[in-house]
Amino acid sequence: MYKIKKHFQSGASLIEAMVALLIMSLGLLGIAGLQLNAIAYQKTSWSTHRVAEITNDFSERIRGNMTGANSGNYTYANNYATGSTATFSSNNCRTSGGYCSTAQIAADDIGAFISKAQTILPGGSAQVTGTVATGFIVNVMFMDKDFVDPTTGTLLASDVCTAATAGVEWRNCCPAAAAVPNGVRCRRFNIIP
Repeated sequence: MYKIKKHFQSGASLIEAMVALLIMSLGLLGIAGLQLNAIAYQKTSWSTHRVAEITNDFSERIRGNMTGANSGNYTYANNYATGSTATFSSNNCRTSGGYCSTAQIAADDIGAFISKAQTILPGGSAQVTGTVATGFIVNVMFMDKDFVDPTTGTLLASDVCTAATAGVEWRNCCPAAAAVPNGVRCRRFNIIP
């Protein structure tokens, strides 16, 4: 009679190695997808941070010229297209040491604010409405090439503000008067000097 020797497998088979490789590949693809989403959120966060930064500077300028603010010199109600291409001449009120009226100081402040929006943000523009009594509503608008429909790849339209808009939606809607094109996002702030 023959003796049967038992042979124990001493390594992984080719099939087991392929299955392990497939599982690892799927895991790496998932991590790559998370990385892409993180980058997209990082860009949106960067833009929102820049908007808050220039709006904070503008609010300090308004508080520094309350006479000009009370006179209504801090409004700039142009639409997106006008604001994104506007150029401003400076009176150099804050740097020249010469005399400027409160209206000239306000014009310099608005020009600096809009110019920063144009420079710092892609397709940047801004709009300022309101009064000291009701508070100034500052709308900063910028082009976001990633603001697209995931199925069609076409640029999306931002929500338009209504009288009923409140909360987070109010902070991210665009005023109808701004007439923003698709792909433009808005960030809104209420400044009460």
